[in-house]
Amino acid sequence: FPYTTLFRSELFCFFEKQDALKIKMPDQVPPGVSRAFEVLVPATLTLIITACIGSACYNLTGLYLNDIIKNSIQGPLGSLGATVPGIIILYLVIMLFWLVGIHGNNMVSAVKESIFTPLALENVEAFNKGETPKNIINMYFLQMCGEFGGSGVTIGLVIAIMIFGKREDNKAIASLSLVPGLFNINETVTFGIPMVLNPILGIPFVFACLVTILVGYVLTVIGFCPVACLTVPWTCPPLIFGFLATGANIMGAVTQVILIAISVVIYTPFLISYEKYQNKQAAEA
Repeated sequence: FPYTTLFRSELFCFFEKQDALKIKMPDQVPPGVSRAFEVLVPATLTLIITACIGSACYNLTGLYLNDIIKNSIQGPLGSLGATVPGIIILYLVIMLFWLVGIHGNNMVSAVKESIFTPLALENVEAFNKGETPKNIINMYFLQMCGEFGGSGVTIGLVIAIMIFGKREDNKAIASLSLVPGLFNINETVTFGIPMVLNPILGIPFVFACLVTILVGYVLTVIGFCPVACLTVPWTCPPLIFGFLATGANIMGAVTQVILIAISVVIYTPFLISYEKYQNKQAAEA
C-alpha cells in the first residue's frame, strides 16, 4: 500500500545511513556480498518496527493500518460524490500527491473510479438509447477536461515552453515531452523539468486542472459543449478525445482547444518566472 510503503522506505533509509548499524566485512569480500550484509540490520529493524506498529493498530482498533488510512482518506473523498466542490477537493488531493512525487491518480483511483465510472456508463447507455445523457460530471468528462496531456494538464506547459521558453534545457525537455503528452503521458515533463517539489511551477501544476475542469463544467452547463457520453481510451490525444467522448461532436474538440489555450495562459507567467530563477541560479553557481 503506497502510504505504508513510503513510511517503510523512509525508515529504512534512516537506519541505512547509520554507520553503527552496518556490518563491516573484510576488504576481500566481493562488494555485492558486503553490501548485502551492510543493509541486513537496517532491513531487520525496519521490518520489526513496521510489524509492531501494524500489530498494535490491529490489536487496538481491529483494523490493519492500511484499512485505517483508507477509511480516513478515501472514505471522506468518496462521500463528496459527483459535485463541483467534491471534484475540486479530489483533484487538489491528486495534484498534491503528484507534487511530492507520488502518483496521485493511483492513490485515489478506488474512490474516483467507483464514483464516476458508473455515471459515465449511465451516459453511454442513454446515448445508445437515443436519450440525452444527464451526468455532466463523469469519468470521461474528467479525463477530457482535467487530464488532457497528463495530470496537471502539463501539455499547456510544454506548449508554453515551445512558444515562450528561452532556455535550451527546458526546450529540449519540452520537445521530448510533446509526443508523449499528445497521448496523455507526461512523466518526461513531470520529472524532467521537474514539476515535483518545484516551488514555482508547482503552483500551476496543482491548480491548472482545477481551472480547466471548472471551465469545462460551465461550458457544458450552458450547452456550448455536449455531455461526455462515450468511452474513449485515456491515451487518445486531446481534440480527438473531446470529439469522440461527446458523441462525435465537433464542439467537444473545440472545448478542448479552449481548455488547452487556458492551460497555456496559466503556465506562461510561471514559466517566465521559473526561467529567471534558473538563470539566477546558474549565474551564482
